[in-house]
Amino acid sequence: MLLAPPACVAVLVLAGAVMGLTHGWLEMRVPWAAAAQLPTWSALTALLGVALALVVGRAARRTVRVGALPTALGVVLPIAATVTATLALLAARGESRVRESVPGLLLWLALLVPALWAAGALARRGRVRAAWSAGLLGALVAADAAVVLAVVTSIPATAPVADGLPPDSVDRISAPLWLLTCWTDSSFGLPRPTGWERFLITDRVLVEPMFHLACTPYALTYAIAAARPAPAAVPGPAPVPAPA
Repeated sequence: MLLAPPACVAVLVLAGAVMGLTHGWLEMRVPWAAAAQLPTWSALTALLGVALALVVGRAARRTVRVGALPTALGVVLPIAATVTATLALLAARGESRVRESVPGLLLWLALLVPALWAAGALARRGRVRAAWSAGLLGALVAADAAVVLAVVTSIPATAPVADGLPPDSVDRISAPLWLLTCWTDSSFGLPRPTGWERFLITDRVLVEPMFHLACTPYALTYAIAAARPAPAAVPGPAPVPAPA
């Protein structure tokens, strides 16, 4: 569990590198190369995140069974430590937007705990399908709320128009779509967010949604696998008494 969050950071770096190579190969061949960057990064991140979840799930089956809440905290605390170390490293390198990302990440971690707790509690009762449904919904709400807070704290709702250019603002009416916008760079045919708003959102809030996407599969897998009751031992054949 201590190694899984740093592995998620490695997943982001690897998926981003592959996305960059893919974009470099496509940009001279197809006109939609730029539009495919974020979906490619998201798809690779999700794929590698699921692969990590399979490894973590095997380890979770051999772990000591504890309560759903301790399991949820055991998953989230190493993630929080990794986030803290990463932000400290970026701050030491002089990155200017580190402080802007802190509120959204704290909210995500806080909301991820009850999502994992609910999934673990349902899995402990043998309701595995309900555990996955509740866990996925809770994790999606946590990530969406974190992205909304990150956008609200970094981009104003209104701004003056200068030189005929679109204002550097994002209308709050499209807030529920911002997480999916960060993953797909799409408005799904809706008028909001506009193309310029999508550019502002993905320019200010990009790495955090990908980190949520990388961490969610293994976090849910561990919480559910560790909470499921251990399989009952199959009784062996009764010993045959030796002849006198």
